[in-house]
Amino acid sequence: MGPSPLGLSIIDRYLVREAAGAALAVLAVLFAVLSANQLIDYLADAAGGDLPGEAVAALMGLQILRYLGVVIPAALFLGIVLALGRLYRDSELPVLAACGVGPARQMRGLLLLALPVAVGVGALSTVAAPWASHTADVYAEQAARTADLGALQAGRFIGGGDAGTVYASRTDGDGVLREVFAHARDGELETVIRADRGRQLIDPETGQRFFVFEDGHRYDGHPGQLDWRVTDFDRHGLLIDTREPREVSRDREGTPTAELWAAGGLQDRAEIEWRLSMPVMVVVLSLLAVPLAKAEPRDGRYGKLLSAVLVFVAYFQLLSSGREWLEAGIVPAPLGLWWVHLLAGVAVVLWTRRRFGVVPGWWRRPAGRRAG
Repeated sequence: MGPSPLGLSIIDRYLVREAAGAALAVLAVLFAVLSANQLIDYLADAAGGDLPGEAVAALMGLQILRYLGVVIPAALFLGIVLALGRLYRDSELPVLAACGVGPARQMRGLLLLALPVAVGVGALSTVAAPWASHTADVYAEQAARTADLGALQAGRFIGGGDAGTVYASRTDGDGVLREVFAHARDGELETVIRADRGRQLIDPETGQRFFVFEDGHRYDGHPGQLDWRVTDFDRHGLLIDTREPREVSRDREGTPTAELWAAGGLQDRAEIEWRLSMPVMVVVLSLLAVPLAKAEPRDGRYGKLLSAVLVFVAYFQLLSSGREWLEAGIVPAPLGLWWVHLLAGVAVVLWTRRRFGVVPGWWRRPAGRRAG
């Protein structure tokens, strides 16, 4: 069977399939770990009333889109190392090497996977991630303004506009709060409300939200004085939405790439270099995975995984440090972050020479040498 219509040989397709499958598995694991950590933070905010419950899913989606450009290079690199490690362990790559499929051929096949992934990562890091970052900031600000008092948990305090600090000893399943206490302050005037029940209501015409107390007492006065006014009520409401909306300014991470390019500042340049480094890292790490994954017969199943993790961390940390040095003016602007990728490229060449040698037919015994 010859090459496919796309120009891929059987070996190329096999390497791409194995590496892509392993990379997707690693991506799923990384995605689950990172999502779980972020989800815990958002759920804690929602439970405390700082975020409405319906905002959690939207913010999670934006954060995932924001960090995919960093997670995908790591997943692809680790996936390739795992896939090639399995092929070495099952003696498939040694057999292919004996047939002339050396490291250069392996790298060519893996580039057929890495280049399209790099294009996608480039789109994520330069377009989607800045948009998601700013949108998440704006949405979080809007969500904080409309935090739902219905999320109040028994035994916890929450702030709510004119309602001040609200506390309930228990909650019902229908959103009704029981044995409610509220405290508010207007200058030197203190207001304390004690009610049997409380609930949140929304005006269908204006959209304003009110916290309504039922069957309770209201106390108004000044601390240290005896002229407190006591009011008994069957139903009493306080406006919640008193916080004025504020405009969320764009930070550099949420600024579109075109605007950074037009600004032309040193920190803007560092941010652009950082975004462009993600797709470059995809290609470099895919090549670096070939010599790194070369395993000996007695190596464990995941023997190279720890080394791969350390390599990625070192590469990523060097990029992060280089970004800070570029912003501080320590690294010349024309050099940017490209010196980091150049070092990684040199590591690819030297590591490949060390692991495979430079003589063609590296897996075969040189001509003229015989056993015995």
